[in-house]
Amino acid sequence: MLRLVCFLFVIVSPFLWGAIVDERLKEAKDYLTVKPSESYRILEEINLTKNLTEEQLIEWHILNMRASLPLGKLDNLIASVESVFKYHQSAYFAENITPVTSALGIWLRRNNYLTDAELSFKCSYRHASNDRLRVILNNSLALLARESGDLERAKSLFEYSAKLAKAEKNINMMGMINFNQGVIAFQEGKFADAEQHFRNALEYYQSINKRAGKISAGTYLLFSFVVQKELTNYQRLYLPTFQQTEAFPNTASKALLDWVNAGYLQQTGIEISEETRDSLKQQFSNIKDHFEQALIDKYLAKPLGIFLTLPLFESHTERFDAEWFSLVKNCNFN
Repeated sequence: MLRLVCFLFVIVSPFLWGAIVDERLKEAKDYLTVKPSESYRILEEINLTKNLTEEQLIEWHILNMRASLPLGKLDNLIASVESVFKYHQSAYFAENITPVTSALGIWLRRNNYLTDAELSFKCSYRHASNDRLRVILNNSLALLARESGDLERAKSLFEYSAKLAKAEKNINMMGMINFNQGVIAFQEGKFADAEQHFRNALEYYQSINKRAGKISAGTYLLFSFVVQKELTNYQRLYLPTFQQTEAFPNTASKALLDWVNAGYLQQTGIEISEETRDSLKQQFSNIKDHFEQALIDKYLAKPLGIFLTLPLFESHTERFDAEWFSLVKNCNFN
């Protein structure tokens, strides 16, 4: 009888274990919007087990890409992209190629491989199975146009994406698109327009409790208040934004808010100490987006009398040359 019980346990336990892993992966997915740091923690716990099926491994890497992005962990994102391409012949990989190549496109854009980023996004679009995914990819292509300096095309794509998102009632994307439209308006010096877009974005993100979105929209809304000298509005919004940013593990978000708050303090007549100035300079190295660097330099650093050396932005003339990237170029995963 004992032998029979042990035999049954050996047979059943892998299935039970698989169900446990599936449940944990679902839990990690559920946290992506409201608390990606918790998703990341759960995924790290799952990773320690080293006992996943091929489908579970693919799902793990896709979720890791999605959790890593709002946390600013771009090295983790590209590591998962590279790992998941080992399973490119899997049917489950083919079914999920759009989120993989979309995440890859974001990494390529952030690392200035703009030509290859466009290839990756177009491949994603080709395999997108629904309008929700197409809205996301239109937004990514708009960001790429902005990165390439084509603001008119970027604005046109964002407007089109906004219509799709509204038709789909995709609150997350409506928040993201409004935020990106606000950033472009800010770049163009249209601060009242930018403020309204950031207010809209913050409202959308609050309605779905998206932490990363609330922090980015809140911080840029504070930035617009500083530039427009709307100090009362600033005071109302600063504390909740600060508390959310402090609880969120993203050094770039914290750095930007520190710079924005220094601009506010100067406007209230508070003297910025040399120690704070040195800290701000050090924090500046945590900010990688060159557009954001330029905005800080123009609207915050110069009024504070802080001299910054902006890194020279250059799109890579060489191409991204990972061996597996040829699969993305061919974009045939059927």
